[in-house]
Amino acid sequence: VESLCHELLDEAEKLGSVDLMTAYSRPVPTRVIAEMVGVPDRDVRRLKDSLRVLSRGFSGWNVLRTLVWDLRKTAAFMRQLIEDKRREPGDDILSELIQAEEEGDRLDDQELVSMLFLLIVAGFETTLHLITNAVQTLLTHPEQLARLRADPALMESAVEEIIRHRGPIHGTKAQYASEDLTLHGVAVPRGSAIMPLLGAANHDPAVFDNPDDFDIARSPNRHLGFGFGMHFCLGAQLARMETRVALRCLLERSPSLRLAVDPGELRIVNAPGWHRYARLPVALA
Repeated sequence: VESLCHELLDEAEKLGSVDLMTAYSRPVPTRVIAEMVGVPDRDVRRLKDSLRVLSRGFSGWNVLRTLVWDLRKTAAFMRQLIEDKRREPGDDILSELIQAEEEGDRLDDQELVSMLFLLIVAGFETTLHLITNAVQTLLTHPEQLARLRADPALMESAVEEIIRHRGPIHGTKAQYASEDLTLHGVAVPRGSAIMPLLGAANHDPAVFDNPDDFDIARSPNRHLGFGFGMHFCLGAQLARMETRVALRCLLERSPSLRLAVDPGELRIVNAPGWHRYARLPVALA
């Protein structure tokens, strides 16, 4: 990951100012996922197209094009990748899934496609926006950025605080009450839909002192940025590692890193349950 980050920064520095999301945040998890899944170099472009489909979402007018056309192309690409791996397995997760057995049973093609969708979404979407949000948050809190530059050992704690304070996931899919219950004086009948809001939980004053403050040395920091228990995010540790490395390389290489636009010009994408930006223009020098 570190060599990849330096490679991307070599190209970005030639331009001076870039959209960090396009030049850095997106390519990092894309290339990592390609290597993990075993996508050959000739098919990386098709993987990038698939990732764009999965990250565009299923709201508004996009839903018709996504469901009718793009998802079919993405599934066809994945099935072809599975077939290629059956013929020529490699040292990658997809090959291991194809060969995995439990009591003589193996995953069928539909199960393998579903697993690929899960791996890609878990390993790509969160990381893309976590890296972007991390840079935006640090650049809009210059005192905390200076603190991190002065003490790089705070990087792990800083990433955890970014996940809590401005993580990309603010909500989850609806859950349903399995029995009648009362929460904070509100009756919730059995079968009622409940939408957990992780963003609200991560700013709960009953759990966090001064929850709206951004403190890269916050401890304890028992946030729910990646969910909890059996619903904990499959890609959490990978996202954390990639974000730490991407931030460290960026800050080391760009001591004058700054936003290239006024913070008020940054646009948050209208995506329910997410906190993500459309672009992040930055100046590297």
